[in-house]
Amino acid sequence: MENRSGPQGLSMSFRVKRAVVDISLLALGVVFEIVSRHSAELKAEIADWEDGRVFSLGVLPEGPAISLKKERDRIRYLGKGFKNPGLKILFKNLDCALLPFTGQMGSHTAFAQHRAIVHGNVGKGMQVSRAMNIVQTYLMPGFILKKNFKKPPRLTPGQLLLKGWVMAYLVIAILLNIRK
Repeated sequence: MENRSGPQGLSMSFRVKRAVVDISLLALGVVFEIVSRHSAELKAEIADWEDGRVFSLGVLPEGPAISLKKERDRIRYLGKGFKNPGLKILFKNLDCALLPFTGQMGSHTAFAQHRAIVHGNVGKGMQVSRAMNIVQTYLMPGFILKKNFKKPPRLTPGQLLLKGWVMAYLVIAILLNIRK
C-alpha cells in the first residue's frame, strides 16, 4: 500500500482514504434526504428541478459513489453506486474527495481548483453544488463552516434545531441505509 501525505502531513493508506470517503458519501446522501424533508431553503433550491432527476456523487477512477433522486419536493437517497444518473459530479481521485468530505475545503473551492468534474449539464451541476452547500451547513460543525465559507450561514433557531436533530439522527440513518 502506498502512503501519501495530506495537507497537514498526515499519512493515510489507500484503504483508509477510501473508507473515509465512502462513509462521508453515505452520510451526505442520508443527510440530503433528511434535510430535503425539513429545510425550506433546500426545498426552495430544488423546487425548479424536474421530477425524477437522478444525480450521483463519486470518485474517479473507480471510487465510491452514491446516487440521489428528486421526487416531488424531496431528494431521496438511492444508495451506493451509479443508479442511471443524468448527472455525475466526480472527484478526480480520493485525495481530491477527502478535502471537502472531511471539511478541510468547501465543495465550491474544490470545483474552483478543478478537483471535481461535472459529467452532464453544467448548469444542473451548479444547482447540485448549491444544494450540497446547503446540506453541508447541517452536516458540518460551525467552526468548519466558518473556515470553508466566505460568508458562513447564520442559522435561525429553527435551523439550529434541525441541525441538532440531523446530528442526533445521523448514526441511525447511516445504519438504516448502509446496505443500500
